[in-house]
Amino acid sequence: MFNYDGDLLFTCSDDKTVCMYNTHMLERVGLFQINDSCKSIDVTKDSKLLIATATTKGAKLFDCTNGDLLAEIEVPGIVAKQVQLSLSDKQFIVVFDDRNRQTTMRIYNVKDALDWGVREGSPDPVYEIQAPRDHGINEARWGPLDKSIYYCTDQGRLLKYDLETNSVVLA
Repeated sequence: MFNYDGDLLFTCSDDKTVCMYNTHMLERVGLFQINDSCKSIDVTKDSKLLIATATTKGAKLFDCTNGDLLAEIEVPGIVAKQVQLSLSDKQFIVVFDDRNRQTTMRIYNVKDALDWGVREGSPDPVYEIQAPRDHGINEARWGPLDKSIYYCTDQGRLLKYDLETNSVVLA
């Protein structure tokens, strides 16, 4: 994925690292140690924070300028599938599957995660959204003004969750 300005390219993989490349010079300028398989990444618009899934642990937030691990969101017994920062970069979604393949989206405040830092557990999510019964969430995206989340399921459904009313408004 490219950052907002397009001058940095971030890649993730199962090799437990995220690489950051300068697109003008075509050279790697950063390496982030996830210590777990990574399936999804996102970066703030100012390219200061990187968030990445650590598949069997949760999500990690890094400082893009020096590679420091700033925060961890750990949820035991889950698989972290996707992360995405809100359009305002103030919140982020983490999509989890538990052992029974029940999918949950948890929304965290970036500030709360950074205040939590690197320790066991995780800060309380601002919202927790369950996928419909017998559906897994494939993709989740923020809607306009960070007021809703659109998500697709593995059964072909598109849903819209309104964060102001805490309810599904489009299914």
